[in-house]
Amino acid sequence: MIAAQMYLPQVLVLVALSFVTALAILVSRVVDLVRNKRPLSFYEDFDGRGAPPAVLRTTRQLANQFEFPVLFYGLVAIAIAIPVQDSLIAGLAWCYVALRWAHALSHLAFNRLYVRTPIFMVGNVVLLAMWLVLALGVLT
Repeated sequence: MIAAQMYLPQVLVLVALSFVTALAILVSRVVDLVRNKRPLSFYEDFDGRGAPPAVLRTTRQLANQFEFPVLFYGLVAIAIAIPVQDSLIAGLAWCYVALRWAHALSHLAFNRLYVRTPIFMVGNVVLLAMWLVLALGVLT
């Protein structure tokens, strides 16, 4: 199995999360427009003021998809380019993607920090472990 085959499925599942979140933004904004009888112009220069929590939460969640996950995408790009075929990295990548989905779903569904924060932190530890395994594999 080549490196791209080992890591691309995880990337595609994480990319899907971004698209699902973007769809959630669209749905939450349409619901807000209809429910609150807002003009479309409300979202033309959207700054968050006056928006309901569902709109703010989905918008923030999409922004979250371009914070730590960027380090995941970078690691995968490096692993494919070198190429590094490591089943531990591939397994950790699945774990990271599952934790990102769990974090997003907990954020969007019920948004309790005592649930969401541990998921987020464990995901970051998994991502750090991936970087350490990659670095050790390449540099030693």
